[in-house]
Amino acid sequence: MAFKVTRRAAMKGGALALAAAPVIGFGRPAHADPIVIKFSHVVSPDAPKGKSALLFKQLAEKYTDGKVTVEVYPNSSLYKDKEELEALQLGSVQLLAPSISKFGPLGVKEFDVFDLPFLRATTPTPGR
Repeated sequence: MAFKVTRRAAMKGGALALAAAPVIGFGRPAHADPIVIKFSHVVSPDAPKGKSALLFKQLAEKYTDGKVTVEVYPNSSLYKDKEELEALQLGSVQLLAPSISKFGPLGVKEFDVFDLPFLRATTPTPGR
């Protein structure tokens, strides 16, 4: 009895092979190099955003058991404020912590509302 391979069976087999590929790891060595994430921001390491970046580094490396290494670049040491988004788009950096105002020029004007100092329905009356 001959086994006939149909197109549908071949597609299912190919899909199964693609789904299993990440699990078997394409034959990578057991001790592969860690994934390196470059995290660039423009503030001091002592600022809240800087402290958050360092906490992210600590937790990411802890919970991935060393499979991920996070390199934090504070104070615009890797890219300046205006260069960061372009570096992200080019893949030169993997993680940023930009201010929300950087998204307005990219076409997300709704985020501009967060740069307003405050919103009130009426002007505050002195003494209230």
